[in-house]
Amino acid sequence: MKKRLTIFLFILISIIVAEGIIAQDKIITKSGTTIEGDITSINDEAIFINMKVNDNVSKTFVSLDQIEDFFVEKVEKLRNELDTATFFAIKLEDGTGLMGKIIFIDKSKIIFDDNNLGKITISGETIVSATKENKSAFYQITLIDGNELHGQIIERRKNELDIQTKSLGKVTVSVKNIKKMREVTQGSMKGGEYWFPNPNNTRYLFAPTGIPLKKGEGYYQNAYVVANSVQYGLSDNFSIGGGIVLPVVAFLTPKVGFTVAEKFHVGGGAILALMPEATLGILYGVTTYGTDEHNVTVGLGYGFIEEEFTKKPIINLAGMTRVSKRVALVTENWMVPYRDYDSNYNQVTGVSTETYTDKYYALITYGLRIMKERITFDIALVNSKDIIEFLPIGIPYIDFVYKF
Repeated sequence: MKKRLTIFLFILISIIVAEGIIAQDKIITKSGTTIEGDITSINDEAIFINMKVNDNVSKTFVSLDQIEDFFVEKVEKLRNELDTATFFAIKLEDGTGLMGKIIFIDKSKIIFDDNNLGKITISGETIVSATKENKSAFYQITLIDGNELHGQIIERRKNELDIQTKSLGKVTVSVKNIKKMREVTQGSMKGGEYWFPNPNNTRYLFAPTGIPLKKGEGYYQNAYVVANSVQYGLSDNFSIGGGIVLPVVAFLTPKVGFTVAEKFHVGGGAILALMPEATLGILYGVTTYGTDEHNVTVGLGYGFIEEEFTKKPIINLAGMTRVSKRVALVTENWMVPYRDYDSNYNQVTGVSTETYTDKYYALITYGLRIMKERITFDIALVNSKDIIEFLPIGIPYIDFVYKF
C-alpha cells in the first residue's frame, strides 16, 4: 500500500510540475520543424529552450542560422495588447518588479520606461508576468508616514498619482511618498475601513475547504507546537504539502480544488502519514459553499491503515464566518466510524463469541480565529461525549498559520 501510494503521488506531482514549467514559446526552423517549449535565453549564436518529450523536460538549443522564425509567448501577448499610454506591472525571474510604460517591442526584447530606473531593455524570456493596469481598479495606498488612502487612480504620471477617494475627493500623491500600494476590491471597504482578505481561507482548524490555493501561494501551520506542516500551490488547482508530528510521524498532503461557480468549490486529496510501523491516512473529497469570508463545507473521506480501508466514510461538517476585521468564528465537526465489539460467553457450550456493531463517534470543535494580513491564530475547544464528562468546556486547541 505504501509503495503504490508513493508511486502514485510521485507520478502526479511530476506531471503537474512538468506541465507547469513548459510555456508555449515557439521556434520554427528553416527545415519547417516547429519546436514548442520554454525559451530560457537568447544570444548572438543560439536560442536555448526547454521542451517536453514523453512527459520529461529536455534542455536543448537551436543555432540562429537554422532558425526561420521564433515567438516568445509573453512578448507576443504584450504586443497584442500594447497601449503605450497605459502602465504595466512587470515581474522578472530574479524577483525584480517594474512599473511603467512599454515604449517598443521587438521579437524578444521590450524597451520599457520604468518609474524608477528610466528607460531599460528587458529580455522577453526573463519576464514572469506582465499585467496591464486596470483603470477601474480600487487601491489601498500606504504612505511613508503611515497614513492610508483608498480609491481609484484617475491619472498616473511618472512621479505622482491622482487618486479619487470617497472621503477626500481627488488627491495628488508623490510616488516617493508611497510605501506600499496594492489593488483591492471595493467590497473590502466596510465602514470606511479596509478589511484585508482572509489569509487562511483554504482550511478550518484541521480540515480543508474546497477553495484551492493559488499558484505561488503557500502557508506554514503549527499546532500544539509539535505538529508542523507546509502547503504550496503549484498551480491554481493543485497544491502539495507535508509535515511532521514530533517525534516520529511524517505526512504528505496533495490536494486538488476547483471553483465551479461563484460560491461553489469542490476539492479532494489525501493525507498520507508515514509511521515506523505502519502507513495510514485518509482519501477525501469536499464541497464548499460560500465566499472566503463566510462558508460551510461538507466532506467525506475513507481512512486506511496499510491496505485496509474503513467500511464507512468519515464525515466532516465545518463552517467559518468573519464577524469583524480581525475575528472569525470557526467550527469543525467530525463523525468517525468505529466498531463496537461485544463478547458473549455460552455457559452451556463453553464457547465465547464476539460480535460487533458499526457506529460513529462525534467530535465537535468551536472557536475563534484571530487574523492579521498574513497570520492567523486559532483558539478553539474540542469536545465529545467522553470529554464533556471530565472537562465540560472541552480540550483547548491552538494553532498558528503564516501565509506566504
